[in-house]
Amino acid sequence: MTGVLRTAVPLAALTVLLSWLVLPADWSAVPTADPQTYASPVTAGHWTAAAVAVAVLAVAGGYASGAGAALLGVALPAVALYCYRSATAEVIGANLWPVGALFLTPPVVAGVAGAAVLGRAVRRRRERA
Repeated sequence: MTGVLRTAVPLAALTVLLSWLVLPADWSAVPTADPQTYASPVTAGHWTAAAVAVAVLAVAGGYASGAGAALLGVALPAVALYCYRSATAEVIGANLWPVGALFLTPPVVAGVAGAAVLGRAVRRRRERA
């Protein structure tokens, strides 16, 4: 388990750093030109950049130490940061971040695990060559 943690801790730090760089700090609803309409400050571009960053980190974690390290170092912090930022955002109506977390967690875990397996496969292929 020590090898997994040696890889997972730096991956977690990088996940947090990239999250702060790629996504807006405040996810609170912002007014638009229409006074009755509010919008999210998190755009599709933000989500795309975050997904790419998570995938790259997951492949690197899988390459270095396997899927366990990627799940601990990438998926867990990514979901935790989503929960934190969603829970602290000011929204109109009920803040349903737990529902969002329930829908976000399975694809993030599956995607990180798949990317980590890909990273591990690349490492094994290189070691054989």
